[in-house]
Formats: sequence, C-alpha cells, structure tokens
Amino acid sequence: MKNKLAARVSLFAANGSVYALNSLYYNFIQIYISRYHPDNVAGILLALGPLVSIFAPILWGYAADRAKSKNAVLAAVILASGVFYFLLMFNQSFIYLAVMLVLCMFFMSPFGGTVDIITLEYTAENNMAYGPYRLTGTLVYGIIPMILTGFTDKNINIIFYAYLVMALIAAASTLTAPKVAGHGSGQKKTSLIPIFKDGTLMFIFFIIAVSQFVWACYLNFFPGYLTSLGHSDTLWGVNVFVTIIGEIPFFLAFNKLFDRFGLKKMILVSLILSIVRYAGLALFTSSHLILLIGLVTGFAVTVFTYCGSVYINKHVAPENKASANNLMYALGNGIPKVLAGVIGGSMNAALGYTPSMLICSALCIAAAAAFVFTAKRMKL
Repeated sequence: MKNKLAARVSLFAANGSVYALNSLYYNFIQIYISRYHPDNVAGILLALGPLVSIFAPILWGYAADRAKSKNAVLAAVILASGVFYFLLMFNQSFIYLAVMLVLCMFFMSPFGGTVDIITLEYTAENNMAYGPYRLTGTLVYGIIPMILTGFTDKNINIIFYAYLVMALIAAASTLTAPKVAGHGSGQKKTSLIPIFKDGTLMFIFFIIAVSQFVWACYLNFFPGYLTSLGHSDTLWGVNVFVTIIGEIPFFLAFNKLFDRFGLKKMILVSLILSIVRYAGLALFTSSHLILLIGLVTGFAVTVFTYCGSVYINKHVAPENKASANNLMYALGNGIPKVLAGVIGGSMNAALGYTPSMLICSALCIAAAAAFVFTAKRMKL
C-alpha cells in the first residue's frame, strides 16, 4: 500500500515537474532571445524549436509505444533537454542559439504528449480521476513565472539553473511513478496508417493547430508588447499565473465535463472563448483588463489539446496511443508554432501587435465556422 501511494505521489510530481520545464521554456525563452535580437530575427529563432517538434514527437512516440516502459523514454529525453537548455546561456549569437534551440526542442517535444498519455492510461486503468494529476502540472506551470519574474529583470540566467534542477526532479519522479508499458513492445505489428485515416481525429488536429498558431503569436510577442506599454516583466508572470488559475475549475471537473457535454460542445465553447480572447488582447491595454481576459479565456487552448487526448485514449488502438498523442503535438503544435514564429514575427513587425491579434481572432472565427459546418459528420 505504501509503495502504491509513493508511486502515485511520484506521478503527481512527474506532472508538476514536466510542466515546470515547459513553463521555463515557453514563458521565458522569448524574453531571453528578445534581449539580444529584434522581433523578426527572434521570430525565426523561436520558429526553429517548433520546426523540430514537427517530426521529433513522432519519433519519440514511436519509441515510447515500443518500449517496455514509456516512463524510461520520458526520463531520458528530460535529462537530455536539460543539458542543451543549460547551454543556451553561454552564447547569444544567432547560429549558436539556433543550434541549441534545435537540440533542446528535439528532446523537449515529446514532454506533453508522453506524460499525458502515461497519466491518462494509468488513471483510466485504475478508475481514477485524471484532473487532479494534470492540475498539478497546470499549477506549477503558472507558479514558476510568478516566482522567477521577480528575478529575471536583474538576471535572466536564473532560468537556466532552474531548468537544470527541475530536469533532475522530473527524471527521478518519472522513473519512480507507476510504470506504463509501451503496448507495441510485443509481437503485435503496429502501423500509423489508421491514425491518419481517422477523419475526426485529423479534424481535431486542425482545430488544435489553429488554436496553437494564435496562442504562439500571443506567447512570442505579448511580453514585448507589455514592455512597450510600460509594464515590467512581473506583470507577465502574474498574467501567466492568472491564466493558469482559470484552468483549475476545468481540470477539477475534467471527467464530469466530458461526460456531460461531450467533445463537440467543449470544442465549440473553447473556440468562442478564443475569439473573445484575442479580440480583447488586441484592444485592451489596462493591466486589470488584461489579467481578466487571461483568467476567463486562457484555459481554452488547453481544452482543445485535452479533447484530442481524450479522443485518442478512447478511440485509438493501445499500441498506437503514444504515437497518436505525440503526432497531435507534432501536427497540432509543431507546424503552427513554426508559422507563428516566421509569419507571426513578420506580421508583428509589419503591422504591429494590435492588428496581429485581431487577425488571430478572425482565424478563430473561421475555425469555429468550419467546426459548426462539419461537426454533424464527426463521431464525437
């Protein structure tokens, strides 16, 4: 009984520490790069990591599905990412940063997909609620910027030391968490073709891709916009935390929400919230209104991803679950974030922040219209 309790505590710790690593990358790397390069150059650098994440998660998902333990694969990529993230601090030239960002994201890219499917499989098999585990990751993701933005104004390099420490914690907790096997490790032959033949899943990937493109445009350039308004890095940290707070009710009621409303309604409501979110971020400059928008609408992007994960866990063959979940991150996250870095960077430089956010809101309107038009034909 004690061993089982310790394993579950480790699973909580694994979710928290893995999402801490994601927070240290996605909430701070753009601040670090923007201190040494203009928006259009920073956009190219920020696109390189997502470019790698188009194919790398597929490779790691395939490896996790065929490994005796998905945990071991996750622990290995965590430790490798720690090395290359730490090396980012030693040189700020374009070429050096480009190489380190590519190597770092090669190992970071399967984090979300792998820890999510490990947790989803374990909780489903043991008739447990998934929400509290994922909520741990959400809270730590938000707390990290709250703590560190008070120090980054004076010394941005603190993020690299923090990442190294969290990587060690994440690897250790992942290895001591309940082991989830790669179901394709036996004699059964597996194929990725059925994943691509699932039209409903591909459409969910499309919706996720739109949400991630507009989210990445916001994430890449909103900290700089806040600075141009005269706000400090601290507001960015508070904004991240408040946005995360908005996710708490969703994860606490995760299972009940999906059982009661289903994926269709969850996706549609999230699209509507996204339309409001980016229009509001384009038009409001008051810190209070910015924080209110984050609190009320910020969780929408998370809903899309977990609608995809829930669908995969229910409808994809066991031996392909990790591959499908990582493919979702590759196609739904990787490609859009590349486009957000290159196109978003150019758009922000040419048009400015406000028109760029209005364009993002318009893209969400188009995605909502496409979803309403095709929803009746989907098996959701």
